[in-house]
Amino acid sequence: MSYEERQDGRLLLSPRIDEERPPLEVILEASPFVRREIIERYLLGYDIIRIQSKDSLSPETRDEVRKTTKRLVGLEVLEEDAKKIVLQCLMEPSLLNPERILRRLEMLSMPMQIDAVQAFVESNTELANGVVERDEEVDRWYFLLVRLVRAAIADTYLLEKIKVSSVDCLDFRLLASYIETFADYSVTVAENTQDKIPVPKEQQTLFQKIGASVNTMYKDAVGSVLSRDLKLASSVSARFKETKKILADAETSIAKAPRPMVNHLVAALIALNRMCEVSVDISDLTITR
Repeated sequence: MSYEERQDGRLLLSPRIDEERPPLEVILEASPFVRREIIERYLLGYDIIRIQSKDSLSPETRDEVRKTTKRLVGLEVLEEDAKKIVLQCLMEPSLLNPERILRRLEMLSMPMQIDAVQAFVESNTELANGVVERDEEVDRWYFLLVRLVRAAIADTYLLEKIKVSSVDCLDFRLLASYIETFADYSVTVAENTQDKIPVPKEQQTLFQKIGASVNTMYKDAVGSVLSRDLKLASSVSARFKETKKILADAETSIAKAPRPMVNHLVAALIALNRMCEVSVDISDLTITR
């Protein structure tokens, strides 16, 4: 029997000895869905993932396994031969800090939005492609956060080790999902960047204003949750109303734009509007913490 003092002052009694648990292991048969299956097992907390086949693994399967491994933080190829690939997650969950992971996600996603809007208004396809590529890094850290909070919710001992509550874990999971969605909308803006088809000056000015306002909303929203600042959270709603007016002006202005650009302007504007809504949703988490 062991005991540990909780954050609220209560004592946690545990019948188990503080020792390493056996690694969770799963065997997957090679299939067209190997990427999805690896990610699923990673999120479920498996430490060792074996991909095997009765015959030799095809080059396509090997390539898919390696690409998927690169998308998951801490997952490495431990062993490989003609009929199998063994992956192992080398990250120790008790040494991770969910708030630091969320800060990392914020630091990755915020510049993505700035660069996406800049690429769009300047018709800079090279910058736009860079935004799309960086989305994979957001996904990597998002998957790691999901893996960590799922493990923590299922393990009271781990909760104490990383010094968070189960309610915190639920909020962290939701916040990470919102951040990942925000980054996806940045990709949408970037993907609508048109090479050699300039955005008209009037729309450039409006989109730059909207982009700057959205970025401030997002920064304040995430900051309000992580710092538990209700005053900062309330400022997001106020800015949302102001930004909605600029969005309405942009919507009216788009009708005057050259026809080849209209669909792309509309798609980018919708994405920026969704970013506003995501920022408000994030700030609402502050109230529930």
